[in-house]
Amino acid sequence: MSVILITNHDENINKITEKTSIQYDSKSDGYKTELRDRMKINPAQKIGLKAHATMGLPQEQLRGPCDFLRKRTGKLAYSHEAITHVCDKQRRKQNLLPTKEDIMQYNKRKKEAKSSEKNFVVKNITTVLKMKPKEHEQRVVLEPHGESKRLVDGLEPVYIKSDAFGKTPTYLQNFLKKEEKLHKMQKDITGVEKPICYYIGRDEREELLEGLKHNWEELQKQYQGLPILTDTIPKIIRKSKLEAELKQLEKDIVLIERHPYIYVYDDDVVSFN
Repeated sequence: MSVILITNHDENINKITEKTSIQYDSKSDGYKTELRDRMKINPAQKIGLKAHATMGLPQEQLRGPCDFLRKRTGKLAYSHEAITHVCDKQRRKQNLLPTKEDIMQYNKRKKEAKSSEKNFVVKNITTVLKMKPKEHEQRVVLEPHGESKRLVDGLEPVYIKSDAFGKTPTYLQNFLKKEEKLHKMQKDITGVEKPICYYIGRDEREELLEGLKHNWEELQKQYQGLPILTDTIPKIIRKSKLEAELKQLEKDIVLIERHPYIYVYDDDVVSFN
């Protein structure tokens, strides 16, 4: 059996958990901006502020149990109490912090104050001293009346016209080269030139006629499918376009049927020759 020996019977344990206060050395205030005084709220700015506008009062008096769900005891959104919080024009809420325009104006005034310190007299003197004098243009006097002319090195004649004057333009040279190349390609290996025109045979002529007639029939179907009333501009344009195509096809069909022997010329070869 263990025995606990208590020597001090007047020991007090009530203040065991209390911590002793520690005194720290005072530190410097740290960095302070130049705009600190401007950012402080003046008493004039506090006129437009509404107390407890966001979170409400910290302690609000509770209603009694007899007023629970009683008529005309609740606060409505459109009640007169809500209207009393509206500020007048004279008591409008002022900006607590400087706006972007205020800061820009402040920086502008600061720059102007710095630039005003410049000595313009000294600056003008230095620029004048560093300037180079303008060189006079060399001229030759031709007549005693004062007619002069610009002097050129060695009194050589000046060519007034452009460098391309009297020469063949480059685009024409390129065009002629292309035409020569085409002319060489049209020749056979033996050196004999290809014929300018070629004859359309009977079979080819019949195929051409059948194709033209088939195209004419399809266009005729489209033309017959058009509405009777042409009261809009797109309808008129479409109808006139189909009529022109039909007339052209009819002319081509009549031309091929009337002439049994047809020769076709190549436009490029004819224009070159």
